[in-house]
Amino acid sequence: MNHEVRLLFHELVELTPRERQRIYRTRRIGAELRSEVESLLSFDSTKFDKLHDVVSTAAGDVLRSVDGLESGFCGPYRLVRLLGSGGMGAVYLAERTGGEIQQKVAVKLLRGEGHRPGWRERFLRERQLLASLNHPSIVHVVDAGHTEDGRPYLVMEYVEGLAIDVHAAGISTRRRLELFLQVCDGVSHAHRRLIIHRDLKPSNILVDSSGRPKLLDFGIARLLDETRDATQTLERLLTPNYASPEQLAGAAQTTTTDVYSLGAVLYKLLAGVAPRETLANTRNVEITAPSVLNSEVPKDVDFIVRKALRTEPEERYLSVDEFANDVRAALGWRPVRARSGDLWYRARRFLRCYWVPASAAILVMASLSFGLYMVNRERSIAQQRFMDVRQLANKLFDIDAEVARLPGATTTRQLIVDTSLEYLRRVASGVQVDPDLALEVGSAYMRLARVQMVNTAPNAAQPDQADQTAQKAEALVDSVVLAQPANRLALLRSAQIAHDRMLIARQIRPDDALRFAQQAAQRLERYLPAGSLDGKADREEAEQVLLTQLNVGNQLVRSEHFDEAIRISRRTIESARAAKFPVHAARALLNLALAHRAKGELDEALQSIRESVRILEPPAEEGTADRLRVLVSALTAEGQILGDDSDVNLGWPEEAIKPLQRAFAISEEVALRHPNEFRNAEEFFAAETALANVLTHTDPHRALEIHNRMLQRLSGIKDHPGARRDAAAVLAASTYPLRQLDRNAEARRRLDRTFETLRELNLYPAKQIFPGTEVYAAVGAQGEYEAGVGNTAHAAEIYRGLLDRVLASKLDPETRLTDAVTISKIYCASALAHHQAGLIDQAHALRERRRELWRSWSQKLPANAFIHRQLEAAQVPWCGPR
Repeated sequence: MNHEVRLLFHELVELTPRERQRIYRTRRIGAELRSEVESLLSFDSTKFDKLHDVVSTAAGDVLRSVDGLESGFCGPYRLVRLLGSGGMGAVYLAERTGGEIQQKVAVKLLRGEGHRPGWRERFLRERQLLASLNHPSIVHVVDAGHTEDGRPYLVMEYVEGLAIDVHAAGISTRRRLELFLQVCDGVSHAHRRLIIHRDLKPSNILVDSSGRPKLLDFGIARLLDETRDATQTLERLLTPNYASPEQLAGAAQTTTTDVYSLGAVLYKLLAGVAPRETLANTRNVEITAPSVLNSEVPKDVDFIVRKALRTEPEERYLSVDEFANDVRAALGWRPVRARSGDLWYRARRFLRCYWVPASAAILVMASLSFGLYMVNRERSIAQQRFMDVRQLANKLFDIDAEVARLPGATTTRQLIVDTSLEYLRRVASGVQVDPDLALEVGSAYMRLARVQMVNTAPNAAQPDQADQTAQKAEALVDSVVLAQPANRLALLRSAQIAHDRMLIARQIRPDDALRFAQQAAQRLERYLPAGSLDGKADREEAEQVLLTQLNVGNQLVRSEHFDEAIRISRRTIESARAAKFPVHAARALLNLALAHRAKGELDEALQSIRESVRILEPPAEEGTADRLRVLVSALTAEGQILGDDSDVNLGWPEEAIKPLQRAFAISEEVALRHPNEFRNAEEFFAAETALANVLTHTDPHRALEIHNRMLQRLSGIKDHPGARRDAAAVLAASTYPLRQLDRNAEARRRLDRTFETLRELNLYPAKQIFPGTEVYAAVGAQGEYEAGVGNTAHAAEIYRGLLDRVLASKLDPETRLTDAVTISKIYCASALAHHQAGLIDQAHALRERRRELWRSWSQKLPANAFIHRQLEAAQVPWCGPR
């Protein structure tokens, strides 16, 4: 039987007809060979599913007989069937006999005529080379020895798999590149031990059942430091389609020889044919680019393959690691070295072939140099004019920063914005041709967008106009990033613009905020390839990076991408500490604590927030309003983690009071020292609200006093929708201590005022109710009030409506822990109201849904103390502690 037929039969016999057709097509198997293999395969059926074993065993018996190995044993290994044969030996599937273990191995045996010159020496050298290698992508040696008649044999691990090109035909292009990188790792391992393979081809690389490629057949490998050239023999055991030009010519070989063969293997994986096969029957002098044969191949990979397959060894990658790094760069959408070097390579080749006309062209270019000088001079003058206009535009932004501090400056600031827009419109015309100028103008647009939105008061904000300006900034800066991928300032500006668009999107397109946050994070990763800032970073630029990272981390928490938020927050902490910005480190720790809390990791959350508080503890002379505001936020978060029953918490309300009271005291101090900072400070509002909520259960008089003080302060803020929404939330929250003090009539009046305000703001009634909003607080307080005064049927109806509208807001209590807490509270209060109204079946169903919710979470987080506490509370027929 023809050797090629036998090998192809063994490869195809266990495959489905469709898989066989794919191999015929991708390998371009000829009609005659295909017909012969198909005739053998036609005998294979369910009745004779071992036919290939019988044929292989018979072929092995014949070959062993020819080799003079009648016993069928190599030492303790029994030869089972032939796997393949080559120029100087055959490989058998074998089993270890005797001993205490059973093991399938592959045995490579030198042929009976191994006395031929060089064969025995080469075989022994292969054994030694393989024994010196230890890598998961290289088949490893199990044993070695000699047969009874003195022939050496080699025992290797048995790889049960497909040739890499057959395996690659069924996977994506990206996965093929990742698989190829594992092959490169194995070859690199061999090169580091001064071994070159010299016969790399798809049939020598098998992919096992786990998807790991294995390098086989080091039969013609050699050591790089051998004193003689092993290629200088009468027989060259190589495969022309994958052999390098120097191998075919019998010239000296180095690691670049394997680089060429690897390039040919990669070409076969991507294009389905060997590179030299694309030259057959055509007039092409260059190999067809892989992307022409496979449209999924990125253009960068064409350049990588072209460099690996260059005829001159010195023009290829100098090492397999360089080759692999370019493939990794292509996978990561980073610049590849092959692409930047390709133009210069082609230029050198052109000059070698056409040096006479090239010399003439150089003379012509020299004659034009004076003219080019004059053009550049004019360009320099034009650019200086651009610089003058740009400086004037930037000066307007500095003026705006001063004007913003004055009362009633809205009209003046709008004039500054309009003037700046006009100047920038003139400067931006045709600016893309100069990356430096484009970056400056893009930065100016970014500052203008911040004037319009990011750094203005809410009642003077122009979010839509700010977004349009930010888009212009983005287009200019991204053009610079595209032209100069390593321009760090452009990468930072791109990250800042994405950050600003994230803040704008929160108000006009909330669903887009996450996309911009992730875009900013990606640009920051390119700006900081090492992962964080170092202590030598420019201080102003370092602070810009940190502020961007902080807000991106906060958005990731808001968008419930907690793992991403934890990753970027830890990186921000490292950067802030290295650059000596302790307040920013504390802010990042606050983000980290919030992410851990949302995941139910309360011990980690408490540790992070207490570290934040420790950093923020200010000396008397450094108690700035900004630092105190962050400290108030950290103390508030600490109290909420300890005992805020409206969210995930440790269940220690008594311990929560201390940090919350401290946060409240600091907010009162800042109210006296910095009234302007206090008036619009969300941090202080949150601290007061959290303290009042905790005190409601233990000290309703004190809780009501805090609520009343908040209402008085909010009433002084005129014509501010945000202040009116906050007032509505405070009115609703104040009904709880009022009811505990038996002041139900006043609680009723405050509820009426709450809903009146919400109607005036067009917030109520609502088809969807989002947790944490003023409407959610108002409806929840209304349900509690009606149940408390005995209107249980009405309370049950309110809770049913609340549950329906909250679920309509796309809450996901099965996967988001904070949503589970919200729904559980509604189930609990609603079940109690239904029970009191005599609706026993409905109450029972609601309690069961609550229990089932926490049973599900206990399976996801079995060791979580918070989940365990919720599950215990859900077992009792009333609302237990949370």
